[in-house]
Amino acid sequence: MASDGILDAAMASGRGQWGRALTALVTATLVPLGLLPAVAHAQFTVGGKRVPPIETNFAGVRQVSPRYGLIVQINHDAQPGGDFELSLVDETYASLLSRFRRGPVIRADLLPLVIVSEAKIARFGEGGRRRMFRWLETDLRKHPDLHLSPAAIFVSDRAMADREKLRSTLAIALGFLFDQRFRSALDSLDPPRPDR
Repeated sequence: MASDGILDAAMASGRGQWGRALTALVTATLVPLGLLPAVAHAQFTVGGKRVPPIETNFAGVRQVSPRYGLIVQINHDAQPGGDFELSLVDETYASLLSRFRRGPVIRADLLPLVIVSEAKIARFGEGGRRRMFRWLETDLRKHPDLHLSPAAIFVSDRAMADREKLRSTLAIALGFLFDQRFRSALDSLDPPRPDR
């Protein structure tokens, strides 16, 4: 996207109030022209009633599921075609809890479930998978709407087109929270070390 360099330059050119003002001006100019993505149109619902996001960040809007506190983010570039029912996440997680009696091996609130555009999922799959997920490679190839990373579980907005497809994709995605191989891969990472 040609506008990426423009926005990066605008954000880097100023600090503080002037930098924010310049960023707002560039964004206000480029979004209507279609050169930058607009905010995601989907909203979160619980029991069919809309609930506001608890957080909006540079990537998207976030909310937590009401029962288990799973973090769900809808990225700004996603085009889900409707609202996201958070209780569906809890229902799926509850069914996994009953199937895996030992419980999750990764805390429910540790990795957000992130809805991204189909194009972004495709780009994730273009490069080689991270070596740390080599044990999960056959599972991941079967599910092109999913991508795992140490920071999040990504789901394509294409999965939201059909409620049953979304339920199935959520079961697979959240199932990784119960997968010891995924936990072992995450544990093998070196902890981040701050620069001095």
